[in-house]
Amino acid sequence: GRDAYGAQVAYTTDNYGVSVAWANIENSNLSGATQSVGINAFYSPDLPNFPSISAGIESNHDDSKSTTIDDQTSHYFIGLQWDELGDGTLGAAIGSKEPYAENADASTMYEVFYSYDYADGITVTPLIYSKDNSGSTADETGVIVKTEFSF
Repeated sequence: GRDAYGAQVAYTTDNYGVSVAWANIENSNLSGATQSVGINAFYSPDLPNFPSISAGIESNHDDSKSTTIDDQTSHYFIGLQWDELGDGTLGAAIGSKEPYAENADASTMYEVFYSYDYADGITVTPLIYSKDNSGSTADETGVIVKTEFSF
């Protein structure tokens, strides 16, 4: 079978937090392993009209790749959220769409949402997003409206 090992260390307070995670997972073809390291953090200042900030980055190294050009991939994200803006919550984020190789450009995703209580037990969240694609694949843009019911 495949072996996998992992560990995480985190520190949080009321206003900020940070975590570091590590994993070593044997590849399915049992030739080498993939090592992953992730660092995530948030800061939620106690200031009026100031957003909470979240960010993270992950790096992977795959021993089974035949060249060192494509053995390293990364992901990232940065998000902002205003919890009490008008009658709801406004958020925006940017990040990599998928793992990107060490010597390549990242395909980027963007999103903006506003979540608000429509009525007792009903929350509506309109969202707009955009995904950058590479090559001849057209970029994507979309609108989603999510409705949550709570009884």
